[in-house]
Amino acid sequence: MKKQLLYTAAAALLSTSLLGGILVNAADGDDTPQGDTATGTAKITFTGDNSDPVDPVDPDNPDNPVDPDDPVDPDDPDNHGTDDNGPLSIDYVSNITFGTQAISSSNHVYDAVNAEQHIQVTDKRGAEGGWSLTATATKFTAADKSELKGAVLAFEQGVARTTSDNTSAKPAVNEDLIFDNTQAKTVMTAASLAGEGTWLDVFPGTEGDNQNVRLTVPAGSAQAKEYSATITWTLAAGPNA
Repeated sequence: MKKQLLYTAAAALLSTSLLGGILVNAADGDDTPQGDTATGTAKITFTGDNSDPVDPVDPDNPDNPVDPDDPVDPDDPDNHGTDDNGPLSIDYVSNITFGTQAISSSNHVYDAVNAEQHIQVTDKRGAEGGWSLTATATKFTAADKSELKGAVLAFEQGVARTTSDNTSAKPAVNEDLIFDNTQAKTVMTAASLAGEGTWLDVFPGTEGDNQNVRLTVPAGSAQAKEYSATITWTLAAGPNA
């Protein structure tokens, strides 16, 4: 009898162990996630050879394109942009007018009629290197080659503007441009990978009296003639070009 009890106890213990093992395995199996995962890719490749011209935008709000049939500047109605077709382009430059003025007996400062004198540039290259914008101005002369001696053209309080969705870093702006000689003046400079997309340098003011675009004429210089100067804007690759 003792031997039989021992066998019985041993059998009972073995059965309990086996059962416990089965229960543990079943529990582990319930915690194991079922199914599978996989990955895919999405790709896009860009090139920097887009040479389509960029239309002028509203200098007050660059998010607004300008209707090709409407003037960008009502004081310069025939100016609809440059139609420059490069990936690094000058899209628009203002023509400035100071109106018709009576000759002054003393040194006098004349304000531009244009409310939003500006220049628009676009960089679609998608490459490192940056860019620089410079400007030179000739002397004011009349049709008979006579010179408006001592006249100084000045742009003041320039500000960089772009569209609201442009994530590119802003180019540096030379706020005040004084054309007191014929040397090139730095207007805007974009470091590498900055100034991408469309940017404007705007010298804002009041129409008919833009005090940020001025012409200073010394006494005794003006004659009863029309004088004009040519401003040449140069956009070059490289911030130190």
